[in-house]
Amino acid sequence: MQEEKFPMMKFIKQICEEIGPRLGTSENEYAAGLKIKKILESQADKVILEEFSCHPQAFLDFTKVAFVITCLASGILIASVFISYASFWFSFVSFLLYLYGITIFLFEQMYLKEYVDFFFPQRTGTNVIGKLNAARERKKIVICSAHHDSAYEFPLFEKYKSKFGLLAYFTVSTIIFSATFAILKGIFDLLTYSSFLLNSLSIGLPVLSIIMVGYLAFNLHSKNVILGAQDNLSGVAVVLGLAQYFSAHRLQNIELWLISFSCEECMRGSKRFVEKHYEELVDSITINFDMVGKGEISIISAEPYFTAKHSLELAKDFQKISNFPIRVVHFGGTDAASFSKKKLKAISIMGLTPDKYPHTWHTLSDTPEIIEEELLENTLQATIKFLLHLDSSL
Repeated sequence: MQEEKFPMMKFIKQICEEIGPRLGTSENEYAAGLKIKKILESQADKVILEEFSCHPQAFLDFTKVAFVITCLASGILIASVFISYASFWFSFVSFLLYLYGITIFLFEQMYLKEYVDFFFPQRTGTNVIGKLNAARERKKIVICSAHHDSAYEFPLFEKYKSKFGLLAYFTVSTIIFSATFAILKGIFDLLTYSSFLLNSLSIGLPVLSIIMVGYLAFNLHSKNVILGAQDNLSGVAVVLGLAQYFSAHRLQNIELWLISFSCEECMRGSKRFVEKHYEELVDSITINFDMVGKGEISIISAEPYFTAKHSLELAKDFQKISNFPIRVVHFGGTDAASFSKKKLKAISIMGLTPDKYPHTWHTLSDTPEIIEEELLENTLQATIKFLLHLDSSL
C-alpha cells in the first residue's frame, strides 16, 4: 500500500479559497494559523500558539516617516540659500535631519531594529510551533519553518522587478548626497562664499531627495493584499509535508520543530521567536522555506539587504544532498535572517528567477495557479533526505 502524502496543493488552494489574503496580525492571518495548528495537532507531539506584540505597519510605512524628515531637512537647506543670517546653522540642522532620515532606512530595514515602530499601532501576531520528539535521544534541534502571512501588493516590484533594489538604493543615496552637501554648504557659509552653482545645488539636491523619497513612500505598496500562494503558502505546505512524513518515520536523534511564522512580511514573528527561545537554540539548525513553488529552487547563503550571512557550511551540506545551487539574494530577505543575525545556523530555500530575484514577489499574480507541484515535491524530498542523512550522522 502506497504511503499517503500530505496534499500540499490542496492545502494551498484551501487557504486561498476559504481564508484569502492574510496580512500580518489580521483576523485572516490568525485563521490560517489555526488551520495550520489543527493539521499539526494530528502529526506532532506538541503544538503551541505563541503570541507576540509588534508594530507591523512600521516595516513599510517607515518610508513615510523618512519622507517627512526629508521634507523638513530639504526645506531648511533651501531656506539657507535665501537667509544670510546664521545660514551655517540652517545647513547644520539640515544635515542632522538628513542623517536621521538615513538612519531610519538603515536601522528599520537593514538592521531590523524597529527604529520608528513607536509611531505606529501595536498589534498581536501568532506563531504556530509543532514539535516532533526524537525516537531515541535528542542530540540536536532542527527547525523547519515558513510563514503564513501574505503581503501587500508592491506595484514598484512589478514595474521594476530585479531593478527595484537599484531604485531603493538610489533613493537613499539622494539623502546621503543632500546630507553631504548640507555640510559643505555650511562650511562655505562660514567662509562667506557663495555662487550660482552652490545655490543651485542647495536647491536641486534637496528637491531631488524629496521627489525620490516621496515616490518610494507613496508608491511602495497598494491597499491590495495578495493571496500569497507562492509567498508563502508554498513554504508552509512543505513544512506540513515534513510533519506528516516524520510523524510516521521518526528521526532517532533529532527533535524536529515545525514552525509557521506570523508577520514575516514585517520580519517580526521569527525575530520574537528567536529572542524568546535563543538559549535553547544555540546548537540548532534552521531550514527556512520561502516561495518554493515557482522558479529555480536555490539554497540562500546570504541576504545582504538584511545584513545576514547564513551558514555556508549548512548550505554546502544541504547542496550535497539536493544538488540545489547556492545563491545570494541581494534585495529583500527571509525569516532565516532572524536566526543568522543571532549567529544561529540557518539557510533559506527559495525559488529564484534567472537574475536571482525572488519569483512572483508581492504581486497579484501570486495565486495557486502559478504553483508548480513538482517543485514542492522536489523541495520536500530533498529536505527529507537531508534530515535522514543528518540524523544518521549524529
